[in-house]
Amino acid sequence: TDTFVSFPAANTVSVETGGSERARIDSAGRFLVGTSTARAVGGAGDSLLQIEGANAKSQISIIRNQASNAGPALSFGKTRGGSVGGTTVVQSGDKLGTIRFNGADGTDLVSDAASIVAEVDGTPGANDMPGRLVFSTTADGASSSTTRLTIDSAGTSTFTGNITTTGNITGGNILTLSGIAPNIVFTETNGD
Repeated sequence: TDTFVSFPAANTVSVETGGSERARIDSAGRFLVGTSTARAVGGAGDSLLQIEGANAKSQISIIRNQASNAGPALSFGKTRGGSVGGTTVVQSGDKLGTIRFNGADGTDLVSDAASIVAEVDGTPGANDMPGRLVFSTTADGASSSTTRLTIDSAGTSTFTGNITTTGNITGGNILTLSGIAPNIVFTETNGD
């Protein structure tokens, strides 16, 4: 099977194998795999890496081969620097990275169904980066997501919504609290 590089349009490079285009760098510098046209997902149409396909191969695999207990990693980095290579310190509330889950709604792939966001949760300093995780989902009929669970830098978990258990509980714990004098606070909001 022949493999070759072509220039299908101005400022565009593609790699083809077996007569089919497999990857392209478009005129905006985006690396496209499985498609020749970039599109917005979650409102981010300028993503520099886009992978698209019509089968289970539309995935990213990260594999680490090492005789240790270490696994592969996906790392996000954020600075307040204005240029490549910057190290300007971030501030409390800055988003350090987001994982978004989007589904086609019949018109586009822009609406979020759920997200996980890592944020700075305090004042950072040298080798000190307080963080929190925010888990959000979008309710049926809603157009934007709502925070459902936040785990802050102190390890405090805040749930928004209901905690529900189903099925028969025959033994074990439904909820275990540990730490120094754990407390449960119930707040009634609907007057029932």
